[in-house]
Amino acid sequence: MSTMDRSFIGAGSIYIKPADDSAPLLPVGNVSQFRFSFEEDKKELKNYLGGGGNRNTISRISSISASLTAHDFTATNLSMALRGSVAAGSTTAVTDELHTSFGVADELIPFDKLPDLSQSVTIKDSLDTVLTAGDDYELTKSGIKVIGGGGIDNLGVKVSYTPLATNMVQALIESGKEFVLFMEGLNDAQDGKPFNIRVHRVKFSPVQNLDFISDDFAAIALELDVLADSTIEGSGLSTFMQIDLAQ
Repeated sequence: MSTMDRSFIGAGSIYIKPADDSAPLLPVGNVSQFRFSFEEDKKELKNYLGGGGNRNTISRISSISASLTAHDFTATNLSMALRGSVAAGSTTAVTDELHTSFGVADELIPFDKLPDLSQSVTIKDSLDTVLTAGDDYELTKSGIKVIGGGGIDNLGVKVSYTPLATNMVQALIESGKEFVLFMEGLNDAQDGKPFNIRVHRVKFSPVQNLDFISDDFAAIALELDVLADSTIEGSGLSTFMQIDLAQ
């Protein structure tokens, strides 16, 4: 009697939302690895009647964890990796934003927000004299760089500009935030046969390493604890996760 081929190569999309339903289920993006790990607490009663072995054993799952490797550096993914929050930055034009300066050549003066360089940028000295790009300063992606011998001194500057639309991630200000994880998967070894994974309650750990300068595509290695959801009741229902496999 032959057996049916059920070989498996998983792929698909992973979605995350806050456990309190304060935001929608949104995609994590390109994920190269997603796996679960289980730790067992096992107790053994030795057989002391002779012959060795065990008289009895009892085994309980002591913890469930998961890990995923994301390759999209979105504000949401970074906030999960850094236990942070995300807020949209203002695009309202800024007038006379004050910055200290030393007047030293190549001194970088970053603005409070990323400037939209397609819009006008005005730089003034402490006496409100308008300074000249190319003579006094050079525009950069984040602000201005001082040109030595120009009009920027150690008395500060005032900058006026229009900010770019941004998402701001404030790192390490959220602790213990819980999420729901859903995977919309497919089995590449079975002509894309679908499967779903619902993880009812997860909590992310801060990322161990996060590369912002490298020679290769960067990755966000996320570690998470899978927790029991006490709101799920009923005989035979898991409080941790449910996996649906197409036949």
